[in-house]
Amino acid sequence: MIFLVLIILSLKSHLRAEESERNDSFGVKKLFPTKSEGREWMSKWGNGHARNFGWDLDPDDRWFDARHGDAAYVIDGKGILTASGNGPRMYVNDPEKNVEWDENQEITVYYQRESETKEVSYSGPQIFTHTNHGTLLVDGVTKEEKAPADTRGYGVKMNINGSFAFEKEIKHGVSYATNALVRPWDRFPIGQWVGIKYVIRSLENKSKVKLQVYRDLTEGVNGGKWELISEFIDDGTNFGGGMEPCYPGVDPAMVLLRSKTLAQSESKKPEIAVYFRHEYGAMKYSKASIREIDPLP
Repeated sequence: MIFLVLIILSLKSHLRAEESERNDSFGVKKLFPTKSEGREWMSKWGNGHARNFGWDLDPDDRWFDARHGDAAYVIDGKGILTASGNGPRMYVNDPEKNVEWDENQEITVYYQRESETKEVSYSGPQIFTHTNHGTLLVDGVTKEEKAPADTRGYGVKMNINGSFAFEKEIKHGVSYATNALVRPWDRFPIGQWVGIKYVIRSLENKSKVKLQVYRDLTEGVNGGKWELISEFIDDGTNFGGGMEPCYPGVDPAMVLLRSKTLAQSESKKPEIAVYFRHEYGAMKYSKASIREIDPLP
């Protein structure tokens, strides 16, 4: 009898280990495994502590930095953050601004659109990475216009008009390239949870960057049913060419990878941040995570 109990306990432990390999701590399926010794950030909105703040760090998570934009943040302690205002900006970065994210990432977040106070051409949730956007301090404050090299980055935009697209910020406030635009539905729905995975990986010996966006409409049941919505490979010639560069002489179409850090990089650490944003309204966020994954060959 004791032997049978030990077998059952061993089997349960094995199944839990397998589940941990397949799904993250929220039970959401990992499309790609976390790399060996790779870092993982998991949102702490379900830690049982309700809280709210404005221009501040999450008091329970110093890596979650809301000292950007214009918004108020309410965390229910049960797993949901509600961000509302004219410009919610939520950064995930080393609070000491020293440790950069690996350039290969699987970023996950569930959104529930609530309402907008006004609609603009870029309304809807966005995720950006490969950037030091807004984290470099100049005279004690963040000034994106003072760091044109490090504010470059790759984003995925889910517009409330139903479109999905990748964006490459080339020069803050001036040059933005868009690619691989698709429209899989008429509108981003109100009051429905929509899971998004943004996957970014280097390939061909770090000479190119592959961008992918996936969607789940099951609220994460059984890990979620993830469908590929759009993908694009930036080969250094096909994304941003002809636009105004961050500095004279810099190729605006160049891929944004750590190995290609510009001599003009203001911080010499151009990949400090991942950030989430939306505009003019209220949106709920849940099950957010960032995991470092392996590159493509």
